[in-house]
Amino acid sequence: MSEDREVTIYDIAKYLNVSAATVSRGLKNNPMISKNTRKKIVEAAKSLGYQSNTFASSLRSRHTHTLGTYWYRD
Repeated sequence: MSEDREVTIYDIAKYLNVSAATVSRGLKNNPMISKNTRKKIVEAAKSLGYQSNTFASSLRSRHTHTLGTYWYRD
């Protein structure tokens, strides 16, 4: 993989010849994906250097999972 960009689920999918949806489900431990396929996905993600993009994930879910203070103003 190129060193100047992040590894995506699409890269993993192409590497394993499966769909990106399968990779996404495998990384989330979805029971629809077999244990063998999940193991291959996790191993490929580690070997390719995949890291989940928390910023993109929080945009999709509309929830940041960060702690902060709440400022209330009258």
